[in-house]
Amino acid sequence: MNYPNNVLYNITAGIATFFFTSALPVFSQGDKIPPNPGGYWIAYTGDNKLNKRFGIHSEIQLRNLFVERTVESFLVRTGVNIYIQPYAMGTAGYGFFYGTPSRDYIIGSKTAEHRIWQQLILRQKTKAIFMEHRYRLEQRFIENISTGVHRQDHRFRYRFQALFPLYSISPRLRHLFIGVNNEIMINFRSNPARLFDRNRFFSGIGYQVSPKMNFQLGYLNQFVHNPGTEKAQIDHILQFGVSYNMDDLMQTFFRKKQEI
Repeated sequence: MNYPNNVLYNITAGIATFFFTSALPVFSQGDKIPPNPGGYWIAYTGDNKLNKRFGIHSEIQLRNLFVERTVESFLVRTGVNIYIQPYAMGTAGYGFFYGTPSRDYIIGSKTAEHRIWQQLILRQKTKAIFMEHRYRLEQRFIENISTGVHRQDHRFRYRFQALFPLYSISPRLRHLFIGVNNEIMINFRSNPARLFDRNRFFSGIGYQVSPKMNFQLGYLNQFVHNPGTEKAQIDHILQFGVSYNMDDLMQTFFRKKQEI
């Protein structure tokens, strides 16, 4: 009566042994797997005024730290703000980026990058929406630590952002807002295949703590063009951001109860 069970056991064991032994050469040969498209980013951005004309920009981003099967990275950026008009601000500064695969079996290289950057921000305000246009130029000095190769790139970035305060719906929602932005990045290269770099789309909800500080939590979709491959890389990211902004126009985004 136990014979059929023994046959089933032998067949199952044989199949498991086949797949296990077949997989051994794959990992022993050092083949790598692509990183997980999911992850999280945590960001802090600050714009602190020194006087009516100048200020300091500070920024730090932590991406996918301690997440398995991904690329971990961090970015720090600082600069000097020049307040041209209440609705216009220019910035020039320096940034540093470092990224590394979270495990040895993940596709990717250890990368260090020094960036010199310049940007112009133009803001518009209506009763129901705050809009921002950000134009940024980057001079990138990139080192592939894994291979020892250095290269220099130039990139243009444009981001459009819209913030929709909810205080017009109800006084109880005066601290909440909806945030949406889209950023496209273009490389300055003679090769048309490398012209488009990536696109980032974000949508989330924010909480205005004070006239100068807010939090945002939402979904970031990153579409990356990888030259030499048929498929683009699409990342699905949970993003949490803290913003501290002493800009006069942005402070009017906050509404006290008696102002509603």
